[in-house]
Parts: sequence; structure tokens; C-alpha cells
Amino acid sequence: MEKKCDIILTYCWNRVGYTILRSYADHGLKVWAADTSKRNICSMSKYCAGCFTYPDPFKEEEAFIATLKQKVAELKPKVLMPTHDESIVIMRHKDEFPPELIIPYDSAEKLLQLSNKAEATEIARQAGVPIPDVYQTAEEVKDYPVVFKTVIGNSAKGVYFPKSKDELLALMEKHKDEETLLQEWIGGTDYSVDCVRWDGFWKSSVYHALVTKTDGGGTTTQREIVEAPELEKYAKMMLDSVDFHGVCGLDFRYDPANGKIAFIEVNARFTGGLATPVAAGFNIPWALYKLATEGHYDEPCDARVGTKTKWILGDVITIVGRVVKFKFNKSEMKQVLKFRGFDAFDDFRKEDKRAILGEMSYYFGKLVKNGKLNP
Repeated sequence: MEKKCDIILTYCWNRVGYTILRSYADHGLKVWAADTSKRNICSMSKYCAGCFTYPDPFKEEEAFIATLKQKVAELKPKVLMPTHDESIVIMRHKDEFPPELIIPYDSAEKLLQLSNKAEATEIARQAGVPIPDVYQTAEEVKDYPVVFKTVIGNSAKGVYFPKSKDELLALMEKHKDEETLLQEWIGGTDYSVDCVRWDGFWKSSVYHALVTKTDGGGTTTQREIVEAPELEKYAKMMLDSVDFHGVCGLDFRYDPANGKIAFIEVNARFTGGLATPVAAGFNIPWALYKLATEGHYDEPCDARVGTKTKWILGDVITIVGRVVKFKFNKSEMKQVLKFRGFDAFDDFRKEDKRAILGEMSYYFGKLVKNGKLNP
């Protein structure tokens, strides 16, 4: 009897899940996509072998785990592959799943520690990785803008760049009941180091942002692979210091005006720009699968410098966001509107046009429900 499911992929509404789905399907694996939504980029893709929905992992944890356990028993996959922060919830319940089921993530405790921006910043400092100056009070800040952020969050949620002391104090009052972090502003550009660290195996690549969806950095919509060995060295130093096991992305800022490099945060999971290293030849999902199932990865995986990718819908959202806020930058708008010169698109393949329709459907549903284009 032919196996109908090799992998269950969770949190599949976005382009990251789509990149992982394509990677595994291209290698002949049957992938089932799971998410809270019925219609999304993965469920409507031709590469999807099947799909199902589950309760919100962050609001209905027990029901989410119960659904996954039921589907694992029914489909009997070899691997359960989280793609985002639901990995913490899944790893918290790892012992409830069959022992033969492979879930290639580190412990929930380590994932939580690294996802906390304040704790991760201290880990980086102790490992010898350069970090921005950290302030304890508004009085310590001498130069604005400054970076104020909640210690838990993703996709630039909870990140602010107050331009004055009054703005900062207002934010501090608004978030007085949350754990926050106050840091020096570093100019320049966002860089991300994508890494796979597994039982002696280490590989990484670096991309820098050409366009970001939000002002001041954060989610990238266009990226380019660059050569940045110093950033890769810092990433390895930090992950070695905590003996991290799995796939990870570390964000840095680099300001060419003064040569300053600073660690920003850790994404202890697949990163939003995953399509870029994959298009460049560093197939991170496939490397992780082979390492987790066979214990080794011997295929070429050097990312080609200069590879560029574009998130089509992300650029549309960027344009809308800039128009709404009356923030027009001629050179940025010109870059956003470009379609030539890219090696791949995060959310589109000619032979799989339904997928991007699923993505648009998901985002439109969130816009109608929440009034926001940043799910």
C-alpha cells in the first residue's frame, strides 16, 4: 500500500510553509499541510498531498495538540515539521506523540529562551557577539530614535522607534505590564543568517534586505544573498554557546557608515526569508529532513552570492502601507515595483498559480476580520 503522508507541516498559511512544502514535494515526499485556516497558500497548492485544520495553538493548546495526535495516528507520518512559533507548543507536548515520530526541533525551554529578545540579547553578549547598547531607563537615552520593543513578538509586531523622550515615555506607559527591551538604534540594513546546526553539522548563509514591509526593518519582501563571514561567525558563536539543535535564523544590523554590527534577535525556526537561501542552493528544509531522518547531509549546499528573491504579495502590502502613511521613497518604490532580475518568488510558481490565490484569500480574510494586513 502506497504511503499517503510522509510529513505533516504545521502553520502553513504563509510563504515560509510554501517554500518548505515545495522543497519536500520536489524530493518526492507526500506533505500534508495543517493550519487554522481552510484556504491558504499551501492547502491550495498542487504540491499539497492533503490538508486539515486545527484549533489555534496559542489560544487552545490542548485542543490543538489533541487534533495533531489524532492526525498523526491516522496518517502515520515519519516527520511532524513545525514551521513557526507553534514549535514551542508542540515541543512542550513532545512526549505525548509516538516515540518513532521525528520532530526536528530543540526543547521548548530553549526555544522559549531564544525567542525572548532580552534573554537572547544577554546570551549574545556573553558569547562575545556585538549587541546594541541596552538602556534601563529613558533618562539613559541620549540620542533618538531609539528602539523600544516587547520581548516576545515576530514580524515587527511590538517594535517601535520613538523619536523623542515624550514618545518613549508614552510607549513605556502603554506597555508597563509587559516585559520590554530598550536599545540603541543601529542604522544601515537588516541582515539575516540562516543556520542549520545538528550533531556536528553546521551550515549557514546570509541575506540582506532590499525592501522591508515595515519602516525601520523587520519582515523582508525582497532579499539578496551576500558574503558576510563575520556575521556567520557570530551566529555560530551564539548557537554553539547554547548547544542549539535544529534550524535557526539570527537577525543583525550593519551600518556601513560606521562599520557597526549588532545582533538584533533570534528566530529559532525557519525564517521569513527562507525562499532566498533555498533558491540560492542551500536547501534548508531538505537538509534538516535528511539530518533528522538519516543523521547526515552530504549534498552541496553553498548559497550562491547574488541570488535575489521577491515576495510578491508582501510588496503589494508594502505599497499599501506606505500610501496609507504618506511615506513615499522614490528609490524604494522603484525597487518594490521591479519584477525582473529575481531568481525566484516566495509565493509564486507558474505551474502552481492556485497557491498565490490561496495566499491572497487568507490575507484578505484577515484584513476583513481584523482590519490589518499583518496577520
